[in-house]
Parts: sequence; structure tokens; C-alpha cells
Amino acid sequence: MKRRHFLAQGGLAAVAPALAQKRGGKEWPVVVFEKPMQTLDYDRMGEELAKMGVQGIEATIRNGGHIEPRDAAKKVPGMVASLAKNGCKALIAACNVISTAKEDFEYLKVLKANGITRYRMNYFRYDLKKPLLPQVRDFTARLAEIAAMNKELGMQALYQVHAGAKYAGSLGWDAAMMFEKVAPAHAAVAFDLRHIRSGSGLSFDTAVALLKDHLGSVYVKDARWMGDRTRQLKNVPLDTGIVDRKTFERVIRGQKPMPISLHMEWGKASVYPAKDVMEAVANIARDVKVLKGWL
Repeated sequence: MKRRHFLAQGGLAAVAPALAQKRGGKEWPVVVFEKPMQTLDYDRMGEELAKMGVQGIEATIRNGGHIEPRDAAKKVPGMVASLAKNGCKALIAACNVISTAKEDFEYLKVLKANGITRYRMNYFRYDLKKPLLPQVRDFTARLAEIAAMNKELGMQALYQVHAGAKYAGSLGWDAAMMFEKVAPAHAAVAFDLRHIRSGSGLSFDTAVALLKDHLGSVYVKDARWMGDRTRQLKNVPLDTGIVDRKTFERVIRGQKPMPISLHMEWGKASVYPAKDVMEAVANIARDVKVLKGWL
């Protein structure tokens, strides 16, 4: 092959988009939650994502994230351009949006203008010293307002169901009540395998049945109980704890393709310092390989 033709072919390969994982003839986009490796610049991050064969990231455009919300208008276009060099995208933005306030509306307009139409919203939190059902009704009304805003903008909010007594939605039943009359195109559940598996215990199948019509994404990570008589969980590599292929299969069976976001939380830091960030990349690549095997 002539050198000029070889270089041209190499350049095309560098920017070719990663192919989504196929399952049953349908493509399921896989992204990586960027938090552990957000000390990488987006050019280098795109290179590493391309090696893994994923479609992009769940971007941290939030307080303490890779991009601060106040800087979104200035920095998000650069992020999108950098990721695109390696055929990757920010398919989801993890953010602080929790209302229809003007600042949230303007922030979402920035995302939409840059081709990001899905965002992980903030959580509703319970006050356990007050009756819970009135709080669920309040959250339901607020979620309906957010969904109406998203319809206007052409956006979709993703509500990550998170384990723990203070998080609304953690029981499954309350999440189903909140989302009962909301169109999934405007607001949907991010079904977190680790959180719902641990929070629902023997009732996991009930949680799946409750939420199956409200899914907009599946969040993949794993943990195990730290002892025989404990309420504490230890985050572990995928498929070594309470989340296995069968758990994953149970959730996605019968679903239309949707983004699958891999969250690697078992490393030594939630956000790796720049000097150690390639360790986070290696951990993520390990879990991506397992997830792709499941698909």
C-alpha cells in the first residue's frame, strides 16, 4: 500500500464512529460515566473510548464536574468537537437540574443546541420526619412540570433510581407513582442495577415489573454486601457481586434499545487525579468488556 493511501485509511479509521452493540438485530448504545476519568482532556478521553468500542460518555456538566454549569455555553461545544474526532458523543449529561427555573431552562437550551438531548436530573429527597405520601404527590407534580419543559425543549430527563432511605424512588413503588402519567420521551427512569438490586432485595422482580414501562436508560455497576450482618455495600468489578448477566437480562428483556451507561465505582477514587487516571481507564475497560459480553 502506498504511504499516502495508508495514511488516508488510518485517518478514516481514527474518526470512524464506534458501532453500538447489537442484540436481537437492534443496536444498543453503550456509554461510560466519565466521572472517574474526568481529569483527562476530551481529546485523549475520546481516544480511549474508541479503543473500548463504546459510543461516548455520560458527561459531568454539573457542580464539581468536568464542566461547571456556569461554563457550559463556552465549553460544551469544545467537548462535543473533541469527542467527535474519535466518533464519540455525550449521549447523556449528568447535571443539577431539578426544576423549571430560568437557570435550568437556559442550561438545557445549551445542551440541546449542542446535540445533547438526554440529561440525568438531580434527585428528589425525602424528609423522613414528615409523612411520605404527600411528598410523593409533590414530587409527582414537580416531575410533570419538568416533563412539560422537556417537551417544549425536545429533551428527555433521566431519573436515576438510587438506593437509600432519603432518595425518592428507591422503593420502586414510589418511582412508579411519580412516573405513572409522564411520557417517557420527556422524563424516564434510569434503571440502576446496583441500586435497585440492593434496595429491593428479594423484590427485585417487582421493581422491574413496576418500572419496565418507564425506562429511558440502564445504569450498569456492581457491589456486594460487606458481611453477613451489615447494611453496608462495597463497590466491586462488574459481574463479581450482586449484579450478573441474569440481572441485566431481566431488565432489558422486551425493551427497545436505549443508552446503557457503565458506572465504574470500584476503583480507589471517585475522581482519579491526573497522575493515576489511566488506572481508572483500565478499570473501565475491564467492565466494558464484561458488559459487551452480556450484550
